[in-house]
Amino acid sequence: MSNTSEWVSLGEAAEIIGVHPATIRNWAERGELPFRRTPGGHRRFRRSDLQNWLDSNRITQPTEAQMVVQSALGRARLEIGERNKITEQDWYSTLNTEARSIMRQQGLRLMEALIRHLANPASKTELKTAQAIGQVYGDLLQRQGLTLSQALEGYFYFADFLLEAVIQMAETNATRSPGSWGDMLHHMNNFTREILVAMIIIYEQAA
Repeated sequence: MSNTSEWVSLGEAAEIIGVHPATIRNWAERGELPFRRTPGGHRRFRRSDLQNWLDSNRITQPTEAQMVVQSALGRARLEIGERNKITEQDWYSTLNTEARSIMRQQGLRLMEALIRHLANPASKTELKTAQAIGQVYGDLLQRQGLTLSQALEGYFYFADFLLEAVIQMAETNATRSPGSWGDMLHHMNNFTREILVAMIIIYEQAA
């Protein structure tokens, strides 16, 4: 097999595995899926590695909750990739490189916890995870010199992506009742509220 056909792009890897490209990117960042970078900085995945992954992992059809979260994550990455958009935000330009990296890591943790929460909203476990993430955000942003209003602007900037993803899914998926989409939005708000309150508490304690 030639080198050209052995190494595939991020999008092709996602098609082979059967998940959203953002999921492949997350696995790669966590070291769960081997890859190399082209001279231009793009990820390339070996077909044999993808097949080995498929052989050892059972992939199920993504749930609607996973699709919502992956859509929001993809939107966030798009905004960050198009730096001219996000750097117009005062709160983002205040963050240094290390802080932005920590924010991205916590963002992945947040999305994974949200998926688990939407799958089992009766459990309080992931709400505690949300609180912990909010504390990390609050402490980090406060130490970076952001005011509380700037921190809230950043929070709602990304929280809106989740809301928009639910709305888009509700508009295009006719198999689920409007009431059930409302339930998902309610459970999602319960989760994100814990993050918001924890952030505010950190700022109040530092005042």
